[in-house]
Amino acid sequence: MSEDARAAAFTPQVGLFPRRRTRTESWWTPVVTLDWDAHLGHIIAVTACCLGVAIGIGLCVTVVSGWTVIGVFGVYIAMLPLYHIFEYMCVALYNPHRVNMESFMFNPDEGNHYYKAMLLSMAEYAVECWLFSGAKAPGLLTLVGLALALCGQAIRSLAMITAKTSFNHRISNRREVDHELITHGIYKYERHPSYVGFFCWATGLQLMLKNPLSLVAFAGILGYFFCRRTNYEERTLLHLFGQQYEIYRRQTPTLIPFASKDMRAPSTSEAK
Repeated sequence: MSEDARAAAFTPQVGLFPRRRTRTESWWTPVVTLDWDAHLGHIIAVTACCLGVAIGIGLCVTVVSGWTVIGVFGVYIAMLPLYHIFEYMCVALYNPHRVNMESFMFNPDEGNHYYKAMLLSMAEYAVECWLFSGAKAPGLLTLVGLALALCGQAIRSLAMITAKTSFNHRISNRREVDHELITHGIYKYERHPSYVGFFCWATGLQLMLKNPLSLVAFAGILGYFFCRRTNYEERTLLHLFGQQYEIYRRQTPTLIPFASKDMRAPSTSEAK
């Protein structure tokens, strides 16, 4: 490394620079400070690597255990990080100016409910395997659940790819320059394919695990959440696109029940 490159590598501009220890610091105190924003690319790379390792572990468990209750759990472990990989990749490839760490969608509801739900589903699977091992044996229901989850993942990813720069993980209340109403591709047959895809993915995984409690809970909570979200989103889209969206809404169905029940455009205070 040249002297100029060495000097540039240890400057505050890249977030990494040495400092002297104080006498009160412990042996484990870092000798450098780290600016996370400056090293965002490194963090994303490490995160993607960890997700890839998790996918590999899940698949290895399935291959070693075979089509058993442990093997099915390995598929579940692989499907979870795979979802987050696809979320990030779809944004990075087709909507790059909005890509960041949030594109992995580790905390979609901003309340850690996602983590709690997945942990509870794992706990239910473990307890029921211990108490009712025969009922948990993989069968036709397991395959149906896996197929539903894969189909849901494909629908959601296809929706993000089709929408490209018009897709946003957060509902936008303002019309951006690159924001257009998408009515082609998968949006020609379903107004909210990303929501339908996530619903199928989440409930399909619980069906694959034969988790009756989690299946009912996921279906009920997600159904309620998406009904509320789609109603607000459709009123927002009506506010942004006017008659253009009204015509699209009338021509295109949705699998989400009660969507568009209230098509009153949101007020200025709501839009904020």
